[in-house]
Amino acid sequence: MPKANPRIAICGFSIECNRFAPVATRAHFAYFAGDEIAAEARAPAPRMLGEIPGFVADMDAAGPWQPVGLAFAAAEPNGPADHQFFTELLADIATLLEAALPVDAVYICEHGAGITTEDDDPDGEMFAMVRRLVGPDVPVAATLDLHANVSDRMVSSVDAFIGYRTNPHMDMRERGIEAAQAIREML
Repeated sequence: MPKANPRIAICGFSIECNRFAPVATRAHFAYFAGDEIAAEARAPAPRMLGEIPGFVADMDAAGPWQPVGLAFAAAEPNGPADHQFFTELLADIATLLEAALPVDAVYICEHGAGITTEDDDPDGEMFAMVRRLVGPDVPVAATLDLHANVSDRMVSSVDAFIGYRTNPHMDMRERGIEAAQAIREML
């Protein structure tokens, strides 16, 4: 690993939305914050999507590093996310990221097909917010579902997109590993 003991922030918003289904509220999401993200990723049977456990395992295997857990929310496919919940998630991530700066890189575990009750591109909003806070020189990688709705905001905010390759999604852990490898290469 080029940089000794890098500090890498971890966050995300993972939901596949359908405008015709009922609104997904805070109660529909599994929510992890702070040190809980890395602890859950390292658990024998994590209760989160496979990307973050794969990312953390690969970073652990590569040498010393410091995971900086921000916030991660994930839900099963659902209706649009409640916009107030999404803005609260963004505020949590921003507050924790600002407090943690400087970081050496950011890993975003996203689905890429989210909408809220007021925003058709919450994924782009999250990516842009992260980029604003860390600046142009900090590597940012994101994992996405293979049918993500990739926007201009997303493309201009992230250095590496890693998409699932299988459906059903049997390769989520491997994509997290790939994100860790991409970040190490960028560092």
